[in-house]
Amino acid sequence: MALILISWLYVFFTSITLGIGFAKFFQIRSFSIVITGILGLFGVTLLASSWAIFGPINIAFHTFLLITSMVLGFYFKADLNEIIKSTRTQFSDFSVLVKVLLSFSSVLILAQSATLPFIADNETYYLQTIKWLNEYGFVPGLANLHLFLGQTSGWHITQSVYSFSFLYDNFNDLNGYLLLVVNFWAIQKLHSYFTHGNRLDLVFGLLPLTYVFLFQFVSAPSPDLPVYLIGFIVFSIYLDSQKENVLEKFNLLTVLVLFAVYIKITAVVLLVLPFILLIKNRSVLRSQLVQIRLLGGLVLFLFVIKNSILTGYPFYPLTVLPYSGANYVVPLEIINYFFGGEMMHSFYMGFGSFEKASFLDFLKQYFLHNGIDSIIGLTTVFLLLISPFIISKYYPKQKIRDVYFAFIALLILLTFSSPQYRFYVYFTIFFGLIFLSIIVTKKKLIMGLLSLSLLLVAVLIFVPMSFSALTQNKLLAENSTFQIKNVIHPKPNTKEKLGYNKVSKENLNYYSPTKTDLFWITGNGTLPCVNQEQLEYFETHFHVIPQLRGKILSEGFYAKKTKAND
Repeated sequence: MALILISWLYVFFTSITLGIGFAKFFQIRSFSIVITGILGLFGVTLLASSWAIFGPINIAFHTFLLITSMVLGFYFKADLNEIIKSTRTQFSDFSVLVKVLLSFSSVLILAQSATLPFIADNETYYLQTIKWLNEYGFVPGLANLHLFLGQTSGWHITQSVYSFSFLYDNFNDLNGYLLLVVNFWAIQKLHSYFTHGNRLDLVFGLLPLTYVFLFQFVSAPSPDLPVYLIGFIVFSIYLDSQKENVLEKFNLLTVLVLFAVYIKITAVVLLVLPFILLIKNRSVLRSQLVQIRLLGGLVLFLFVIKNSILTGYPFYPLTVLPYSGANYVVPLEIINYFFGGEMMHSFYMGFGSFEKASFLDFLKQYFLHNGIDSIIGLTTVFLLLISPFIISKYYPKQKIRDVYFAFIALLILLTFSSPQYRFYVYFTIFFGLIFLSIIVTKKKLIMGLLSLSLLLVAVLIFVPMSFSALTQNKLLAENSTFQIKNVIHPKPNTKEKLGYNKVSKENLNYYSPTKTDLFWITGNGTLPCVNQEQLEYFETHFHVIPQLRGKILSEGFYAKKTKAND
């Protein structure tokens, strides 16, 4: 915990100073520690993405980042002092009970960050993605070694900055930091509801009720959590009728949404909200879009460059406009197979049943097949049906209908791609909190429920438990608990205790994990790391093997056709 807290102080300083500069560039005047910090993380992400085109995100990048932050901190010291002063004032205005709630929840977030990661994808490609970024930056054709490495998220780029791989091997805690920041924002909203009685403030103030669910994303750099948290803030800003400066509101909304989209492309539906604002205020905003156009162009450029280098496809996993001049383009048949309908729906449909299934079969399998997936799916349907009535009766003057239709649009898009609940659940949570806001309105009841919720979270952090009834995934079957030794040192950034064999395949020497349940798993193995069983599968079914393009790893990989396909 202590080491993580120290690292978070560095994250705070670098992100808040860049965030002030970012905000000033986009004419965002209403500084807050939360918004400014998130804007700064976006700035760090864009800097690191640009850096990774040319080399590793290592100590040289940190030297550049620290000098930049110190210069900005000195130049904007008055604004920095004002942010810190206003944050202290806000905290001092909280009641004793609210302060206790904030402190207790913050300690729980820090403790959870020090536990073993709970997300299966952390073992398949999160760790390896970050290691490649730290040691080499963007590597041409990296997806030919392990297909999932082509999915490098903007958030993994951010985490690679704050992993401090040149100092310590156990930092993997950026999700915890972001939740800590947004937790303060949620408690602010709760305090505002108790003070002014605005029901929308209560919606966001009830966010800690969802920590039982959200905490599973804290101890690994899952891109899902930042999309959820940024999404909640986007909803709040969009629905804030008291924000009179339309340009500031539009710029802030658009910047946050672009950050979410760069983190995870499924967040693209959030662009609907700033677009609606633009249409309604086009006469005011039309001539004020220079900065936003520049930012949008930069994000698109980095997205295309990143994907083109890693996979050969600028809009990966879409296969349009491949970089045909490169010899490292991932074979089309591999992408078509692993991103085809049957594979993308395989989390709830068995192989071989997708093409034959009727619409009724889809519904039955999706909503009734097992555990947490079914619970969230059925809850979503309930909220979709009841929300229009709640909005009409309790929020008639708010723009919640726009958010509702964005939710519908996302669900339609996911139906034709991959309707996994983690891609849309933040909308479900938002409308679930709207539902609760009309039932739970008394201060004593609210504080009681929030306290019980956090006590349950504490139990999950400190008491070993089994979740085999809710999931069939062995990696998720048991929780990761906090121990006394983690007060100083966090647990390792991998849950898997793997051994590795060094294997050679023509000009490729790599490290293969032993005794894994899933051939995608690589853990925290030395680069290059890939499961031998996976490579044999690709050779058997697609007749390709990954090979080095040159003499060193930074030159990348290509898919070599085997004799079996000659």
